[in-house]
Amino acid sequence: MKLILLTLLITLSLGCQKDHDHDHDHDHDHDHDHDHGGGHDHSHDAPNGGVLVNVENEFCHLEFLVDPLNGRLQMHAMRFHPSEGPLKFFMEQVEATAKIGEEEKAFIFSPTQLDGEAPATEATSLYTAQIDWLKDTPEFDVTLKELQIEDRKLQNITFKFSK
Repeated sequence: MKLILLTLLITLSLGCQKDHDHDHDHDHDHDHDHDHGGGHDHSHDAPNGGVLVNVENEFCHLEFLVDPLNGRLQMHAMRFHPSEGPLKFFMEQVEATAKIGEEEKAFIFSPTQLDGEAPATEATSLYTAQIDWLKDTPEFDVTLKELQIEDRKLQNITFKFSK
């Protein structure tokens, strides 16, 4: 009997990962059963006030913002809904391109310690890019070429960044 209850409990908790009711209010008027599409129309609040990107139908979220202290573009990775905490992974670099009007510029996100400064040599939830033209460019389209998180290879993640 205990085994049946345990199995039922596990099944219910796994089933709750996507179709769940929230006890808190969101700033959106839709329910969770619709398709989120390209990933940039989903509107959970970004924990740090940046641009929140839904990746692979809520496999994870990425938040992008400019660090006010050093001017770097930050990419924070988090599991499912932002409130569920950071998602750590390690890649030596994440290649990206920015399209500004007709011009395309390549840049690289590097693994960074949570202080936003020191390079990380193991799994981290923060990646940063030092971009010299960033301060003069209020918005642009970004494409992340590839992310490898856990056993997933996520390719060509696109979104519009604006400060």
